[in-house]
Amino acid sequence: MTKYIITTESGSDLPKEYVDRYNVQIIPMHVTMGNDTMPDGSFEVEKAFQFYDETGTLPKTSGTTPDDNSRKFAEIRKKYPDAHIIHIGYSAVTTVSFNAAHIAAEDFENIHLVDAKNVTLGLSAIVISTAQFIDENPTVTPEEIIAYVEDVQERTRLVFLPKTLLYLKAGGRVSNLAFHGANLLKLQPTIILEDGYLVSGKKYRGSFERCLSKMLTDFFTEYDIDPATVLVGGAPGVTDAHKETVFKHLADNNVPTSEWHQTGAVISSHGGPGAIGITGIIKK
Repeated sequence: MTKYIITTESGSDLPKEYVDRYNVQIIPMHVTMGNDTMPDGSFEVEKAFQFYDETGTLPKTSGTTPDDNSRKFAEIRKKYPDAHIIHIGYSAVTTVSFNAAHIAAEDFENIHLVDAKNVTLGLSAIVISTAQFIDENPTVTPEEIIAYVEDVQERTRLVFLPKTLLYLKAGGRVSNLAFHGANLLKLQPTIILEDGYLVSGKKYRGSFERCLSKMLTDFFTEYDIDPATVLVGGAPGVTDAHKETVFKHLADNNVPTSEWHQTGAVISSHGGPGAIGITGIIKK
């Protein structure tokens, strides 16, 4: 029976319980604040918000390097010399990480790479589903695993609602005109994944609470989501009341989870404090 080790980037925000349960190996992305570049996950996310508050400049996020990937692949090969590595990568169109993994993989055997075309909790959902698939199919081949990931990533949906547009504006994802227009009209745009890109989705009007409720309603109305695949979470700054709103919608849609997952610095640096996201996989 072939042993498989899954690798992915820290920008997946994969919850620790799944990292431990499936022995997923995490390769750190990077965050730069001023002259300091640090591995994602090595500091509290609030530090990124504090940097923006103090400087008016967003932290710069960057992908993994070939050396980051090589070190992780070598660690795995040393501990599990006969294992096949399945690298489920952060959306290739948003960062250099996937290309870096490709470069590193040239020096190793039995490494299989696939672009998840997803980020943050959407990537987590794909990794978790793939790990479960491997567990349930102990004789599966690498080719079958890659085909499974490619199928699942096409059915994965991710949407998040920023509480403030300041971070999207600072990052160039929202123009000055759109920013002031949204504030004037009390519009709240969602952010979705489309062909691997983070793009503007539906826009809702009203309070953040009302927009959040509408986003969640639409998520379950528009997509026939498998309840067992749903993950929810957000950046630091989400209130207990907003979490309660999320969990009420989950209960109304027969979602079994009651876990809240905090997103890391890579996505939080773009969404800002209080942003809330939901992901799930559409049933076949």
